[in-house]
Amino acid sequence: MISASAEPHLAEADVRAMVRLLGEVCALPGGHAEMKRRLMDGLAELTGADCWVWCFVAEARTEEPPVLVSFMQGGFTEERFAKFLAATEHPGSARNTATIIAAAREKRSQQTRLREQLIPTEEFHASTAYQSWCDADIGGVIVSLRQLDDICQSAVGLYRSLDKPLFTPRDSRIAHILISEVPWLHELGWPEDRGATVPQLSPRQRLTLNLLLQGNSRSQIAEHLGISTHTADGYVKDIYRHFGVHSHAELMMRFQSGDGGDRG
Repeated sequence: MISASAEPHLAEADVRAMVRLLGEVCALPGGHAEMKRRLMDGLAELTGADCWVWCFVAEARTEEPPVLVSFMQGGFTEERFAKFLAATEHPGSARNTATIIAAAREKRSQQTRLREQLIPTEEFHASTAYQSWCDADIGGVIVSLRQLDDICQSAVGLYRSLDKPLFTPRDSRIAHILISEVPWLHELGWPEDRGATVPQLSPRQRLTLNLLLQGNSRSQIAEHLGISTHTADGYVKDIYRHFGVHSHAELMMRFQSGDGGDRG
């Protein structure tokens, strides 16, 4: 139930905009992908986010970076998204998400945090991962997680560039309410096996996997990761072998189309 009474106070205009957005999302004739994209594009507009992601946490970790896959994203350039993926895989990024992963797992409810609530600013600036986030031009962050089972989570992120002010509690409240109001969308569109084998891949292989799922070619992957095309080709072959597919199209189908249970 959307209410303007909870702190931080939301203006009536905010509430009306949120209700309107939810109505548009629920009325869309397409499947879960169209609904997620409309919700996130609208949420980015309401909160002043430059870009966003909605992805699947195949393995939520508190001492290592979570294993993320099946990204849906908006607002990123190809180069910036590759740098964003590298930042999420940086070993020093584990501290950024440890508290919210633990909270979502313990409380079994939607948990939403500003970056400043995830890790103190001074500690973040001193971390080994800080430069990776700067390279991706990520300043303000809102992260929201929903536990799906004992292992997996649905993750939403909203981001602002370094030259923009940080998100406010009002922005976080809007994001939390809207994302909490669509529990069914968190259950749809993930790999059939819920990414059970993705954690077995190396960090470089996971980066390659997520770039493949964004439609990047082998030469583009090589450029983004600063490796030779031959090395990128080896990573791609390893991924195809790992998931038992023979083409880019088969891999996309496995990770992005789900099992069809939402299409009747």
